[in-house]
Amino acid sequence: MLKCCSLCHGQILNKFLDLGRQPLANKYPKPSGFQEEKFFPLEVFFCETCKNVQLGEMVPRSLMFEDYYYLSSVNGGLVRHFEALAEELKDAKFVVDVGSNDGVLLRPLKGLGVRALGVEPSVNVSKLANDEGLETLCAFFEETSARQVLDSHGPADVIVASSVFTHLDAPDQFIRAADILLAEDGKLVIEVEYILNMISQVQFERFYLDRIFYYSISSMKELFAKHGMVITGVEPVAQHGGSLRFTLMRDAAGTEAPELAEMIATELKVLNTTALTDFGQRCRDLTDKLVAGLKRWREEGIKVAGYGAPARLSTITNFGGIDSELLPFTIDDSPLKQGRTSPGAHIPVVAASELETYQPEVLVVFAYEYIDDIRKKTGNSYNYYMPIPLVELKAS
Repeated sequence: MLKCCSLCHGQILNKFLDLGRQPLANKYPKPSGFQEEKFFPLEVFFCETCKNVQLGEMVPRSLMFEDYYYLSSVNGGLVRHFEALAEELKDAKFVVDVGSNDGVLLRPLKGLGVRALGVEPSVNVSKLANDEGLETLCAFFEETSARQVLDSHGPADVIVASSVFTHLDAPDQFIRAADILLAEDGKLVIEVEYILNMISQVQFERFYLDRIFYYSISSMKELFAKHGMVITGVEPVAQHGGSLRFTLMRDAAGTEAPELAEMIATELKVLNTTALTDFGQRCRDLTDKLVAGLKRWREEGIKVAGYGAPARLSTITNFGGIDSELLPFTIDDSPLKQGRTSPGAHIPVVAASELETYQPEVLVVFAYEYIDDIRKKTGNSYNYYMPIPLVELKAS
């Protein structure tokens, strides 16, 4: 049981969501490997002091990243996102991308002639990047690895961490490492899933064991202020259901973004215990509706399949008790996931070619933010549904 806030050590914590015992959402067991799965309680707490949301239990990082099955570059939407970010960074002298995955940002930076280095803890994924000629250090980003990069490459004028910060069990350690590596006037660019969007859009599926902290603007400001850093810019980005991109600098090099105070005032109207308790009940209700819909289609003889095997699939299916009886399989474009099964629920993950054989009438799209790409890949030949809430995704 969490006794104090892991960020600010505040004592007023409220548990507002219990998603039951869950497996690691990015571990896709082989059909013969179910007995090796580990399950942990997935409970979500809100700190009244710093307005941060966090999990009640931290799973050791060594269990998460030894073998990793998420590849950013198979996702066309993410590829375009990082190509656009690379354009914004094209004048940088040296960029370090933390949590660089298979080089999805390193690739366009290299194409623009920007000197760049990835830092990626997953052995198998960092190897893919290095094999492609995208220089990647296989390590966690800590003070030791930051000094190693500083000694071998010199200071970075930009450090990027996109959809990485929420995974860190020790964000203070990350910030100290960044302080070692950043040039005096260097910039830290962090993209995080925004808790306000998760709450307002009932995106409970974005809670899973790999992600420990779910940040508000308030908690980000307080966290970095402890380390003498200031938020010089904040802007919404579309990735992961609605994220924020923070630009941070040392106090001596930058000034606080003028829009910050108004943005914090807005989020404080939503981030309170009453609203979060209501959110927890809505999560249960929407999951019940999804299960009821899947059961109804099965009873009516309507063939159903899933599209996408992101981590959120694990949260939804394990919370809802959805197995391969209700969802026979799900498509995923990552070759690392194909031939395996979803965590916990053990729904087969297959290639898109399976659609031709099975010919479902309904596709439940778990990677719903990329529905336009999915429609193109599948010839717009099915009835497409978003899982939470269970609504049909109309053609745009």
